[in-house]
Amino acid sequence: MELFEKQQKIDSIKQIVKARWINIALIISLGLTLKIRYFTGEWATSFEYLQIIILGVFAFGYNFAYWLYIRRPIEKIGELSLAVVAALQVIIDQVMYTFIFYYTGTVETIAFILYFLTILIASSLYKTRGIILTAFLAVCLHNGILIAELKGLISHLTAYPNTVWFGNVFVSRGKIIGFAFYMATAVVFSIMLSNLFRKREKALRKQRDELSDKTQILTKLTGELEIAKTSLEIKVKERTQQLKTLMESLEGKVKERTKELQLKIDELEKFERLTIGREVAMVELKKEIKKIKEELMRTKGRE
Repeated sequence: MELFEKQQKIDSIKQIVKARWINIALIISLGLTLKIRYFTGEWATSFEYLQIIILGVFAFGYNFAYWLYIRRPIEKIGELSLAVVAALQVIIDQVMYTFIFYYTGTVETIAFILYFLTILIASSLYKTRGIILTAFLAVCLHNGILIAELKGLISHLTAYPNTVWFGNVFVSRGKIIGFAFYMATAVVFSIMLSNLFRKREKALRKQRDELSDKTQILTKLTGELEIAKTSLEIKVKERTQQLKTLMESLEGKVKERTKELQLKIDELEKFERLTIGREVAMVELKKEIKKIKEELMRTKGRE
């Protein structure tokens, strides 16, 4: 059983359990109300009230057990135990409804309608075979009680005084055939609705699987992008470190070259100073020589 299908069945049982709380309360309230003298012509005995209370305690008890079971974490719920609990949703309810059907007068009551609730339960939990088996069990329990009463195998419990339905073969036969027919009709409609719901579930499951596949692809792509991003970051860091090292090396070389150029500039400036000083001395020397020549020529002229 897939996890999705398992969760769907657990959710269905949860809703059935919640609905059963209300159903039990309504049935008990109805049972107590119908035992009032206004409806039956006489007050019910304390034993009849006790029967209703016992039935209510039993119903609340097993429904509470279901509630405790489905509150467990899904990983702790086994497939076998879940299948058993799902089957009991119908079986125990039908047994309980059979007691209600019998103790309210069988042919004199409309309690047989309660059996149709189990068809609704079956349509939400089972496939076609399960729905058919549910209806078959309901027919066996309902018609079995009627036939047993009619044959005198069990005593009839009169629900309303002065009724003439019990013992009438035609009434009993009509109810037996009618109930089987109604159950067959309910089965047909339930199967159709169940198949419709299951088709929708299948479509939803297909969409979920497609979405899951797309999510996996997206996750894979995201992982690949993350790996590429990490690789790129590493390469960028390595390249940055290389550039930083290169820059530091270039800065060192530039400083060294600048220092060398500065030394050459200093030498050139020194040479320039020496050269300019020499030129100035040469000019002065030429002036002195010229001056001496002029003095010599003036001296020669006097002689």
